[in-house]
Amino acid sequence: MRETPALVLDGVSRSWPGMPPVFSDLHIQVPRGRVTVLLGPSGCGKSTLLRCAASLDPLDAGRILVDGLPAVGPAPDRQLILQDDRQLFPWLTVEKNITFPLRMMGGNRHIDAGKLLETVGLPDSGSLYPFMLSGGMRQRVVLARSLAARPRILLLDEPFAALDSRMRGHLHRVLQDILARETLTVLLVTHDAHEALVMADHLVFMDENGCIGASENNPLGENRNTESPEFFDFLNDLRRRYRSLFEAVDG
Repeated sequence: MRETPALVLDGVSRSWPGMPPVFSDLHIQVPRGRVTVLLGPSGCGKSTLLRCAASLDPLDAGRILVDGLPAVGPAPDRQLILQDDRQLFPWLTVEKNITFPLRMMGGNRHIDAGKLLETVGLPDSGSLYPFMLSGGMRQRVVLARSLAARPRILLLDEPFAALDSRMRGHLHRVLQDILARETLTVLLVTHDAHEALVMADHLVFMDENGCIGASENNPLGENRNTESPEFFDFLNDLRRRYRSLFEAVDG
């Protein structure tokens, strides 16, 4: 029996008043416990699609299914992480930033902020304030706060785009380590072919008109050694076949 996808975007459409549709009648299935990367050029509607998947933007048509059931609104089981760290409150310590969302929701569940900070590689940072951290460290705090909700699905909107290549590589490894320990489903949007090949189990392509095109499994499988000749061969092939998608990617 085929397993129900963790997340399904079923015939979804979104437009703004007086504007052409951002996308129309899109269908995407996100397998459970896997990383699906939605790869497309800047401005094609990826971020809007992700906000719809989080039920933060309304749909003109279609539906969002979580574990086969219609999503009726935002929920802690789907955590959205944005491109920058503006999700953090500058007047709260790191520890209070991590615990704030769930405290506002009520309930008595204990949140071990210290353990979450260890998970993202920031032990002993709970008493610091966001301005005392680097950009990469702040993004790790955002990730820790998302994990505090015990989500089933992470929706990642180019969360490493503002970081230099060394820090991006470090955070890719941090996230991969977390995914190796946690049962999480991930939908990551990016315009970076290198990031897509590093992170994806499955690749979905979106063109500049907001249309879903080809999809494929990562040709590297589980072997994602970025220093290997095979990695560069597949990366060059990916860029060549989908050149029109990668106009914003630096070399």
